[in-house]
Amino acid sequence: MSSSKKAAFTKAAKSPKPKRPAPFSIRLSEDERAFLARKAGNKPLGTYVRSTLLGDAETRRKPSRAPSIDYALLGQVLGMLGKSEQLSCLFMLLVAAEADRIELDESESQALRETCEDVREMRALLIQALGLRSETQA
Repeated sequence: MSSSKKAAFTKAAKSPKPKRPAPFSIRLSEDERAFLARKAGNKPLGTYVRSTLLGDAETRRKPSRAPSIDYALLGQVLGMLGKSEQLSCLFMLLVAAEADRIELDESESQALRETCEDVREMRALLIQALGLRSETQA
């Protein structure tokens, strides 16, 4: 995997969430909440209360356009990577090439080693993105 691809994937996997201030909460009776809900009309209650208290000043951050992380899909990718017979075949080819059981020129052999290393790296980054520990980290 090229260093720029690795850096981009690692950055995406490690992006820390910014800390937000603690939310401000207030207890309301059922009647008070119903009154506010009527006044809010079809606006969300929180938006109505905020705009009433703070005016029209836009103090909120704009929503992030960063894609959400789908941990279930990442887990499925990791599972498919682990069950793939193609992956086993790739590593068997590498072992055979290193034992000189099959004939590859140096560039092909190097490409095969790099591909296997890329697969190991992808697995490690998927495990890290999911917050799991691999057997080597235990």
